[in-house]
Amino acid sequence: ERCKIDNDQSPRSPYPHLIATISAGFEKGDYLIREEKGSNIYFDFFEEAYNFISTKGYRRMHPREEEDYMDVVRMAHRSVPGGMRFNSGKLLMVLKK
Repeated sequence: ERCKIDNDQSPRSPYPHLIATISAGFEKGDYLIREEKGSNIYFDFFEEAYNFISTKGYRRMHPREEEDYMDVVRMAHRSVPGGMRFNSGKLLMVLKK
């Protein structure tokens, strides 16, 4: 049975997902896709990045699920002594499949 969603909970699936993100603000390209197994792919245009990841079967997360994911990422970043040592850019979109 899928997770039940109520007003106080984020929608979480009991099944694992592959997650990809589209971020902006990097020197190598304007848009970065991070996907399975840590691969990084740079694009000059957002449309190219979105079309690339969509053709691989990813779709945008529900806004509450996306926020839940970002809360976990923020918690992980705060746990690193001295802070993160890389440019994470500005996250634009979180996708899953």
